[in-house]
Amino acid sequence: MGLSREERPGLGALFGDMSESCARLDAPTYALLADHVREQVDRPGPLAELLRPYAQAPVADMVPLRFLGSIHRLVLERRAPELAVYFASVGGTPPASPQAQQQCLAAFDAVVAERADEIADGLTWFPQTNEVGRTEGLVAVLRRVSAAFGLPVRLHEIGTSAGLSLRADALAVDGVVPDTRPEWGELPPIVERVGVDVAPVDITTTEGRLHLTSFIWPDHVHRFERLRGAFEVAARVPADVLRADAVEHVRGLRLEQGSALVLWHSAMWMYLTAEQRSEISALCARLGAEATVEAPFIHVALEPVDVSERHVFRLQVTTWPSLPGTDIPAGVEMLWGTSPPSGTPVDWSVPCAGAITHDTDGRLLVVRRGQEPAKGTWSIPGGRVEPGESFAQAASREMQEETGLIGEVVGFAGVVERAAPDGSTYVIADYLLRADGSPVAADDADEARWVTRSELMSLSTSPGLVEALAQWGALPR
Repeated sequence: MGLSREERPGLGALFGDMSESCARLDAPTYALLADHVREQVDRPGPLAELLRPYAQAPVADMVPLRFLGSIHRLVLERRAPELAVYFASVGGTPPASPQAQQQCLAAFDAVVAERADEIADGLTWFPQTNEVGRTEGLVAVLRRVSAAFGLPVRLHEIGTSAGLSLRADALAVDGVVPDTRPEWGELPPIVERVGVDVAPVDITTTEGRLHLTSFIWPDHVHRFERLRGAFEVAARVPADVLRADAVEHVRGLRLEQGSALVLWHSAMWMYLTAEQRSEISALCARLGAEATVEAPFIHVALEPVDVSERHVFRLQVTTWPSLPGTDIPAGVEMLWGTSPPSGTPVDWSVPCAGAITHDTDGRLLVVRRGQEPAKGTWSIPGGRVEPGESFAQAASREMQEETGLIGEVVGFAGVVERAAPDGSTYVIADYLLRADGSPVAADDADEARWVTRSELMSLSTSPGLVEALAQWGALPR
């Protein structure tokens, strides 16, 4: 449906959207129940009466998750035995046959009618899942930060829930979450773990652990196993979890010589207003302007940036200063990978580089691609970054391999993303180069030539090329 957080489409649409999401993400029990609520919410009865106060709730209030979470809590507490037989979280079997589905819905309706007061109370609770699978990407980033700067880390998280993600290193070492990039370096010592949340959860209590568990979709048994493992890790690895506002916390952050400050958040950006998001971004840039190699600042986010693709979370990393050995300027946000909402597995981006090369007459060097993606179209020279290469070095090498010309890197243009044939994402850092001479096509290029602006416009170019060049002021004369 692609709803934005501010929209108020009505409860039927909200539960319909959740039903579709659950069906897509392998949660058939919740898909069935959410669709049932969608059908019944406008009809007279206990269900409609219970949800009436939320009739005009915005998307960001997460009413469907709060409602089904309160039902799940009753199941976990063994106070809804007739419904529990269909919940995998307590050993039940998701209803597959039409008969089982009708029996499940009848048990559900009975729980709603008999436990209305308790469900109404549960509807007032803020959803918290603290899905630690999302730290798979964070662990990899921590390894790169350690290898690049060689410093201990101060890890801070906004929207921390119970603070389980603050133990990312221990979660990976214990095998609670996948550790998919050990070759990127050693895990750094984490000397400070601080998280803030407007409604933090205390996992030292039975109530806190039950609260987190109730918001996991009951069909996702693997997520319950991860959560139990995270509870065990948290019991021995301390972290500070504070009740505080995200903006105020970021405003109070300070860099310290001899340590890397890492600010992390996941699945919380959508709950902030546009003004709050803008202010946090500005505060990060301000911290970044003060950062040095002895006191670097790294912003790591795993968020569903595009509401039309809300089941795709983007692992985006911004470093100040530049990450050594990459030639990516400080403050440039890079997509390192994507994941499902649970955070794992991460589909790592493919690092690539492109060479925007002009001659002394202002013409642009282009090649006709001999391979996918965009085979047969005209583009700038470029390709994958090889191990041990910086992005700028890769841009120079690719230009030489595809055209025979040796150029001088004179600047950084920007970053674009393109779909790879295997479904992953090419993240392409484009650099400005200067060269002269007659190009000779080789390697992945079928043809190579210098072109003026009018000539470029007459060619069949790769998707987005002209727009990116125009945005960066890099079109030929």
